[in-house]
Formats: sequence, structure tokens, C-alpha cells
Amino acid sequence: MKQRILALVIVVLGLASCSKQPETLTKAQIQAKADSVTAYRIKELDEQAKLELEHRMKIEVKVKVDSIVNAALHPADTTQTKKPVLN
Repeated sequence: MKQRILALVIVVLGLASCSKQPETLTKAQIQAKADSVTAYRIKELDEQAKLELEHRMKIEVKVKVDSIVNAALHPADTTQTKKPVLN
């Protein structure tokens, strides 16, 4: 029994020691991976920004147009001069 366990431990250790070592990446490979990740993220952020811009334009442009139309239909009375208030 002890011999089988010892043999099993030796086999397991032998197989574990034969495993491939992870290969190290060069600086160029690291830079290429970083560039691919950032390029994908930048594209994703650009699409999100475009959607947000379209949404904001629908809301904010309507308010500005209404303000301009209201100002054109009801011009301010410029005949009265306002005196500055001194404290």
C-alpha cells in the first residue's frame, strides 16, 4: 500500500515537473495586446458617446429652439431704460 502511494506521488511529481513553462512576452507583444484592447474599448466608447449625443440633442435643442422662438415672438421692451441699483 505504501509502495503504491509512493509510486503515485512520484508519478504525479514527475508529470508536474514536465509541464510547459509559460512563455514570456516581448515588449512588442505586450504593446500589441494593449493596443488591441484599447482600440476595442475606444470604439465602444465612441459608439456610446454618439448615442448619448443624439439623446441629448433631442432634449436640449428643443429647449433652445423654443427659447429663440419665444424671444422672437415676444421681443423685450427696450424703450425703458433701467437705472442701476446702488447698495
